[in-house]
Amino acid sequence: MCGCEGACGKNHAGGRCGKQGGQPKLTAAPYPPRSTDAENIAAPLEQLRPWCGPCWRQATERVQQGAAEARRQELEEAQLGLFDIGAA
Repeated sequence: MCGCEGACGKNHAGGRCGKQGGQPKLTAAPYPPRSTDAENIAAPLEQLRPWCGPCWRQATERVQQGAAEARRQELEEAQLGLFDIGAA
């Protein structure tokens, strides 16, 4: 069973994915997922959980989108002073 625990954004009954049907291919990856592959690879062993492919992809996409949005907002805020002509 996938150890997603809902990090992919789907509503999982009991907090778990429940993907079954034969032998689902699972991968060991950290919970919660990190925003970069390097951070995911460097995660400590005790943070690894089994993930099915669809849940892992969705969870990492959500984390990466959140990180990209935070970077975009930070960049916009850093540039606000550049165009404040009246303050000079």
